[in-house]
Amino acid sequence: MKKPKLTYANVVSTLALFLALTGATAFAVNQLPNKSIGAKQLRPGAVVADKIRKNAVTAPKLKAEAVKSGKIASFAVKEAKLANGSVTNLKLASGSVSTEKIAPDAVTGAQIAESTVGQVPAANHANTATFSESGNPVAFAAVDQNGVVDTANSKGAISVKEGKEAGIYCVAVAGFSPRGAQVTPRYNGSGNLTAYVTLGGTASCPAPQVEVQTHNGGPAKAPFYVVLYR
Repeated sequence: MKKPKLTYANVVSTLALFLALTGATAFAVNQLPNKSIGAKQLRPGAVVADKIRKNAVTAPKLKAEAVKSGKIASFAVKEAKLANGSVTNLKLASGSVSTEKIAPDAVTGAQIAESTVGQVPAANHANTATFSESGNPVAFAAVDQNGVVDTANSKGAISVKEGKEAGIYCVAVAGFSPRGAQVTPRYNGSGNLTAYVTLGGTASCPAPQVEVQTHNGGPAKAPFYVVLYR
């Protein structure tokens, strides 16, 4: 059997067939209908970051809750990337804002609810300061020469009893031990009345009582006013 000879006709027909096939294939690839390539046609790893056009993936293209904390690189979300008011109390985890996270002077009085702030420890001293009570003392009394308290002109639960000697009065107040006191004789326009007060207790008036002494040229019974401070 004779082998077929390569002729010009054979070459031309073969070349024409090749061009027809490749041209048709190229045409078919360039003429893919819209939406004909979906997720199933993409092999795993086919769409990488370098293949995505800048700004191609916008917020409307993201499924709800698609971007989770595990998908965000460290320090990727900066202050400039956050919209005003986007981080609310509900978005903050419990204990996420610690003292180290708060800038100096970031929290001022206007941001603090007064009802949530307790008393400053040092402010307790103001409650016991004599100066703060001088205008409106906690306890005071008008006492006659027999140690009887004039309740109409007194304040606080003050009790008075006479000492063993004339002109000595033991003064006590319910609720606290006096840390300060003032006494003034109730001068009636005659004689030379004076009065003295001693804190911390005495032999005649043991603590927490306050001892008041009245004089009129010597120890003598006399009326007086007394003010007691905490």
